[in-house]
Amino acid sequence: MILEMRNITKYFGKRKVLSNVSVTVNEGEILGFLGPNGAGKTTAIKIMLGLLNADGGEVVINGYSVKKNFEKALERVGGIIESPDMYNYMSGYDNLMLCARMHGLGKERVMEVAEQVKLLGRLNDKVKKYSLGMRQRLGVAQALINKPNLLVLDEPTNGLDPVGIKELRDMLRSLTKTGVAVFVSSHLLAEMELMCDTLCIIEEGVVVTQKTLSDLITERDSDNRMHYTLVVDEPEKALTILTDNGYEATFAEDKLHTLATKESIAEIVKLFAVNGIAMYSMSAEKKTLEDAFLEATHGSKGQIA
Repeated sequence: MILEMRNITKYFGKRKVLSNVSVTVNEGEILGFLGPNGAGKTTAIKIMLGLLNADGGEVVINGYSVKKNFEKALERVGGIIESPDMYNYMSGYDNLMLCARMHGLGKERVMEVAEQVKLLGRLNDKVKKYSLGMRQRLGVAQALINKPNLLVLDEPTNGLDPVGIKELRDMLRSLTKTGVAVFVSSHLLAEMELMCDTLCIIEEGVVVTQKTLSDLITERDSDNRMHYTLVVDEPEKALTILTDNGYEATFAEDKLHTLATKESIAEIVKLFAVNGIAMYSMSAEKKTLEDAFLEATHGSKGQIA
């Protein structure tokens, strides 16, 4: 485990903004941190990185407590919080060199990260000439400069066009293959659905769920049965076979709908084969991430951010 936030509590005056927040991120995992405006996401991230002190709980990164051993804990962490910090009057190259020197690195590493974020062609331009999307790319490059094994990104897709967002997603996926863990906060639910392995949803300072994306969007009942949609050549006959064998099933719009555990899928396929029914497809019914988010937050009217 690379990151573990344990029961983090934070007050601003008498107002409790975080209550026993616990989050974990493993090696090679992309975790999406979601919540409505004012849910406490940025506060949690700042505490994670030692920019704010918690009133209770502990953050451990790479086995080191952020509070007790700050330098060791943050040694292999890179991040962008709220917006990339850079000198507009300097070139992208000079900004990256400044970061590299702080970590005892040089030009070779600067060129590596510039290529990763596709900034090589504009590296010598002054940052004041950069578009918002290019500034965001430069911020990601700064976060990568020290070869982190934990990357923390707060709204990393701000200002990026669809091509830039896909390139960022592909880059993060490439990093996770080397064991890097990614903690990302974003308001783009559709993008988070494409990017993340795990989602942590926070509402009013409380973590309401942390699940894999698959578990979050897949419909299950109390017996761990999932809803499946089946397309077969003889739906009425198939419906009878399913119900005769104890499966809950219905037929609507030329498709069968049934409840089954993952383990019982093979039995259903066998039943159809024995009875001469051709099955063209069988797929688990899934919610959108937006539906899952609204369900977890009880239909929060706050804007997602």
